[in-house]
Amino acid sequence: MSGFRPQQWVVRAIFGTLAALGLLRVAVALHALQMGEETALLTLPLGVIFPVVLVAALLRMPPTRTQEGLLMRLATAAHLTLIVAVPSLALPLALGLPVVFLLVELFETRIPPTWRDRVVRAVLA
Repeated sequence: MSGFRPQQWVVRAIFGTLAALGLLRVAVALHALQMGEETALLTLPLGVIFPVVLVAALLRMPPTRTQEGLLMRLATAAHLTLIVAVPSLALPLALGLPVVFLLVELFETRIPPTWRDRVVRAVLA
């Protein structure tokens, strides 16, 4: 089936960022555990592991039929990356996930076509 898929550099950038952030969060959790604080370790499953699994699932899905569908996948992956990156804002970010879909819709309908086409060509294969 033909469709839209992300550029390889986009996938590598998202996974590289997630790997670095995940390792940083594990290091912070281990340091906090040595200091007697176990909260950082207890938040790893829902704050790091689950978002990484979701991003992997999003980026391994078959190609989409529309550009907008792929942009929504990429925006959701970026949003989940923010959840891993900023643990103090993880709950508001998770509750604000519908905002991602609104932003993609605004991008598709309100951005001038010349700018939109440049972004789309840069991230879509």
